[in-house]
Amino acid sequence: MENENINNQGPVIDNNPQAPAGNGKLYAILAYIGIFWLIGLLAEPEKNDPYVKNHVNNGLILFIAGLICLIIPVVGWLCSIAVLVFAIMGIVYAAQNRLFTIPLIGDKFTLVK
Repeated sequence: MENENINNQGPVIDNNPQAPAGNGKLYAILAYIGIFWLIGLLAEPEKNDPYVKNHVNNGLILFIAGLICLIIPVVGWLCSIAVLVFAIMGIVYAAQNRLFTIPLIGDKFTLVK
């Protein structure tokens, strides 16, 4: 049971008795910090939780985008700022037990299924 937030800011899953169990919330938050998305991808049993998968997918996308930003010489710093802002947004959503999709690119790529 996902419920829409009153402000239409995305689905709220804190009323769901299945979400997030154990360390799921911690793994979802860590997914946005560098290579730590691997923890949520590999840790049992949280790796099968859709909540954790959503945040690990976003963390992986941002990690790859951050690496690409390092390659771009001129506008790479703008790209890096965007990656940082999206990572902070993801951490906030994960801390609030909410699903998050990265604006513009998050719905186009699903790397973790």
